[in-house]
Amino acid sequence: MAKIMIEAAINGNAMRKLNSHIPYSPEEIAADAIATCKAGAALIHFHVRDPESGKWVQDVPYYSEVYRRARRGCEALLWPTFPFGEDPAKRFSHFVELSKDPATKPDLGAGDMGSVNLVAYDPASKKVHNEDFVYCNSYETIRYFLTKSRELGLRPTLQIFDPSFLRAALVFLDQGILTEPLLLKFYLGGPELPFGLPPTLKSLEAYLEMIKDVRVNWFAATLGGDNLPLVPVIVSLGGHVRIGLEDYQYARDGQLSNPQITERAASVIRAMGHEVATPAEAREMLEL
Repeated sequence: MAKIMIEAAINGNAMRKLNSHIPYSPEEIAADAIATCKAGAALIHFHVRDPESGKWVQDVPYYSEVYRRARRGCEALLWPTFPFGEDPAKRFSHFVELSKDPATKPDLGAGDMGSVNLVAYDPASKKVHNEDFVYCNSYETIRYFLTKSRELGLRPTLQIFDPSFLRAALVFLDQGILTEPLLLKFYLGGPELPFGLPPTLKSLEAYLEMIKDVRVNWFAATLGGDNLPLVPVIVSLGGHVRIGLEDYQYARDGQLSNPQITERAASVIRAMGHEVATPAEAREMLEL
């Protein structure tokens, strides 16, 4: 019997026109984080949004309010996003500001470990959206994120969009910039986000072959698709589970809320004979 961690990415940049449960305001985000933690999520990832329009913003007071409100109601490990752009210091500045106060300090650092074409695809109309967008993270930028996370005393969560991202992480591990156990998030590309490897057993096995000699805690998510059908495969391979309305909005699949998605993942984990890790257990497992 293993303890399986669940991470919920509760809003991202997804809009309410897709699912009315997506939280916008700091109060809504914190309430959703608390409810999702109570449903079984030990880790919570979130973006802050303009409360009225839902536009993704990088407002430190909004972040601070989420942390203060959420921590009054749960002990989940909370970590924020960072924006696109060319200046790594500006992109990471909210981690620095939030870390000045123990009440708002993130529980994890972060690094997206490479560059990728992030386009949206509509299989019904066969249209590609955002064809001109490339999400760029040079080795220099990644090094800044990882070094700054270490300076702040934060173990970074490493986002892996394709195998080259994992190879970069292993380079930084070899250089001593990263330390074991690595915290890896394998992002698999679903039907609506055609990047990287697809959400299959063979994809996860390919990643695991690359890290067979490395001590890691790894999660798997399906971006642009439902990750719940993959939960038994993830767990059987020794992984942990990421779900949430950032990754897939269930716009045509019942308009599920983050707590409902989490409850379904937790039910599968328990049905397999395992336990869902609490936030305190997750901290111990991740060696924070």
